[in-house]
Amino acid sequence: MKFLNFKYFLIIALSIINLSCATNPVSGTPDFVTITEQQEISIGVSYHSKILEENTIIKNKELNDYFQKLGDEIARKSHRPNLKWTFTLIDDPTFNAFATPGGYVYMYRGMLNFFNSEAEFAGVIGHEIGHVTARHAVRGMSTAQVTNLLIGIIQSNVPGGQIASNAFNLMNIIINRGYGRKFELEADQLGEEYLIRNNYNPSAMSAFLKILKSSDALEKKIAKKENREPNVSYHGIFSTHPDSEKRIKALTSNRDAGKKFKNNREKFLKLLDGSIYGSSPKEGYVKDSFFYHPILAVKFNIDKSWLFKNEPRRLLLTKKEDNIIINADELLTDDLENGLTPKKYLENGVNKTNFLNTNKLIEAGDFSYNGLKGYTHLYQNENIVSTSYKRFIVIFDTQSDAIKPKAWIVNINLSNLSNDEQAKNMLKTFSKMSKTEVVNSKGLRIKVIRFREGMTYEKLAKSSPLGEFGIDKLRLLNGHYPNKNPKIGDLIKIVR
Repeated sequence: MKFLNFKYFLIIALSIINLSCATNPVSGTPDFVTITEQQEISIGVSYHSKILEENTIIKNKELNDYFQKLGDEIARKSHRPNLKWTFTLIDDPTFNAFATPGGYVYMYRGMLNFFNSEAEFAGVIGHEIGHVTARHAVRGMSTAQVTNLLIGIIQSNVPGGQIASNAFNLMNIIINRGYGRKFELEADQLGEEYLIRNNYNPSAMSAFLKILKSSDALEKKIAKKENREPNVSYHGIFSTHPDSEKRIKALTSNRDAGKKFKNNREKFLKLLDGSIYGSSPKEGYVKDSFFYHPILAVKFNIDKSWLFKNEPRRLLLTKKEDNIIINADELLTDDLENGLTPKKYLENGVNKTNFLNTNKLIEAGDFSYNGLKGYTHLYQNENIVSTSYKRFIVIFDTQSDAIKPKAWIVNINLSNLSNDEQAKNMLKTFSKMSKTEVVNSKGLRIKVIRFREGMTYEKLAKSSPLGEFGIDKLRLLNGHYPNKNPKIGDLIKIVR
């Protein structure tokens, strides 16, 4: 019986090997894959539809057309020129780019701003194209499928049929975790090779990897000051990826030395002039110590001693152990017409919970400022170990005909009362934006200028909205981190 089971397993294993031997387009050697090119393309189409559903595409035809055209030029000279290549710019401040099977390449706006020449941009495009041409995702999915005994894939003769759902889940895992050390290094080398094929200096690949290394270094510096874990950048989130220094050293920087290459630095930088930096206006943004949300038409001042984060469903401010959480709740016009006030809203909300079982109300009072009605409660929590405090503030926003009435709910968690007054003072500035402010509210933007006599990053940082690490951020943005400076006459990027 054991012999029969082994024989049956051997037949399946041989079938897998027979069905999965394909020639790798890059190396020319056999690959172990369980996915045909037709199925690969089908997976890419399905995944692309999902990405378009869940993300906003940059509304800049010139930039989108430029990305597609440049991507097509590089792909035509790659190992898989006959794929229908699609290049998509995602309107998101994330510092990342990725590729999916079948010829789909994506880049986030947050990465786009950090290129300083067309050659650097082309290098990363080539890197992502390399993931597709070398079939990295397909090879990863094939290994995972066999490892998990997804033998049903072998029996499917319908391109994109059964495989689509199985592979789609695997694709999510691979995209989120990355491709691993071996594949990342291979993609770097392919990016360099595709630069040469398109007459760009191959050193542009390592030049941008140095920017990645600098980005991680600055993020660690800021995280240390803010007492949090760093969030490292592009293809460096997981330990399976080679760090930037190893990736830089792995590239051959002296190939074709002395040859004249195209760079198109000024052309590229002029394309970035006016592009959004950081969060888009519709998500709210910080400028000159004020948070603005032009869609909801509200603003408030942020004390520089508090760390601010604009999260998808809330605003978060932290200072050591204390934090402030702000979110919004819809109000019914009917409730307002029948006497609902911030005081009643707050009291009803607390009374409907068991919060009062462990917390004692020690202060209650009006919190109406800048024409907006509000109310606040301060609670004390005592236990054997410590005493802590929680302040609630509710502010009614009912002044706009264009926006449904809202209750802004502020939850302030305090280890003691030393930061209470400072927290309240910030919330006292909460107010509506004027119509002029809303119309002129365009968020933070990249401005490309010529570096002139008398300019320094120190002076430019003072007039920028980038805050405490403004000098470092400007240097990183221009590939000059940590201590380099531009030459007189160079184009550089600043933030306004």
